[in-house]
Amino acid sequence: MYNPRNQEPGQGDIKPDWKDFIALVIAAYSILLPPLLMIIGAAVLVLVLLYVVF
Repeated sequence: MYNPRNQEPGQGDIKPDWKDFIALVIAAYSILLPPLLMIIGAAVLVLVLLYVVF
């Protein structure tokens, strides 16, 4: 039967390193950046239109 306590320390342990952290940060930016840029762009467009009209 599988029992993780019976395993040797070097066997089956997958620990994240800095490369995994960088990949996670890049994935988060790739997901969050486009909607954020669209929101900022829409806000700037509204402000410019209000400036031109008034």
